[in-house]
Amino acid sequence: MKKLSFVTASIFVMLVFVLFSCTKKSDPAPDPALKIGLVGGLGSFSDAGFNQNIYTGLQLATADFPIISEARESKTVSDISASIDYFIAKGFNLVITAGFDAAQATVTAANANPGTDFLLVDYSVANPPSNLLCAVFDVDQSSFPCGFLAAYWAYRQKPSNPVAGYVAGPAIPAIRQFSVSYANGIKYFNTQYQKNVLSLGYNATSFTDTLQGARLADSLMNRNASVIFAFAGTTGNGALYKVKESGKWAIGVDVDQYISIPQVGPVLLTSCMKGLDVMVYDVIYDYYNLYFPGGTVIHGDLANGGVAIAPFHDYEALIPDSIKAAIVIIEGGIKNGQIKTGWPE
Repeated sequence: MKKLSFVTASIFVMLVFVLFSCTKKSDPAPDPALKIGLVGGLGSFSDAGFNQNIYTGLQLATADFPIISEARESKTVSDISASIDYFIAKGFNLVITAGFDAAQATVTAANANPGTDFLLVDYSVANPPSNLLCAVFDVDQSSFPCGFLAAYWAYRQKPSNPVAGYVAGPAIPAIRQFSVSYANGIKYFNTQYQKNVLSLGYNATSFTDTLQGARLADSLMNRNASVIFAFAGTTGNGALYKVKESGKWAIGVDVDQYISIPQVGPVLLTSCMKGLDVMVYDVIYDYYNLYFPGGTVIHGDLANGGVAIAPFHDYEALIPDSIKAAIVIIEGGIKNGQIKTGWPE
């Protein structure tokens, strides 16, 4: 019996050794998943526009690829820096930031942390370091035809005193890209049809003050503006609600706000869209597949679908075919360089 027990025990030990050895050789530990962090621009991820669309891109990528992701909202500029530091300390591979307010903190972090990659969305810097990719949108190409449409609609409402207005965010270059091209789209309408639609606009002091947006929109409507283009984050959303309340018309921004803010849908002629979600998703897709063109600036424009004007929705049957055709011609002229949007100035 003792001999049998010894043999049985010996076989057991040998089996354990063999199994352990085979497991180690044939089942190596999987590579750790990529960790991608998103630092939101000023505001929330429920702003029905800029931040929410970027966040959607991250969510879609997280659903499609085996990555670990985390997103942090920013209420102040200092929140942006703190969130960047948080992701670096946690060993995230790619940190996504957004907009003008994040630019300096992103560049500083990229220079100080060459082992971490960064994507700066909707803003570019000169000579980005090799671990920083900037993704920008040529919104002037879609804002210009929005100005043309706004001018037509304003003239249709008040032929004797037509005014197309805008409520803009703070006067930074990314916002001027909208306002300058929008005003030039209005001028283009005036030139083509020998009209005199006036362009008026105000810059807000914040991207997050809905009450200020409503006040600025009210001031424009008191100056006879029939159409208001709002490109000011949640401040702009406040303008849209005021326009709806006043029975006038508006143009949304960043996403198709007829869908993202259905309450104001009935007054939206269109929206000036950026493919923020698609851009973020595509960069993450490439990053997951080991491609990251750091040190460069990539563009979304009319030609590649990075910017566009949204469908006319409730106004599809009210906007004449001649105006729709003119917009198509304008877009073609912008693509081939025959029509200038006025940006850069």
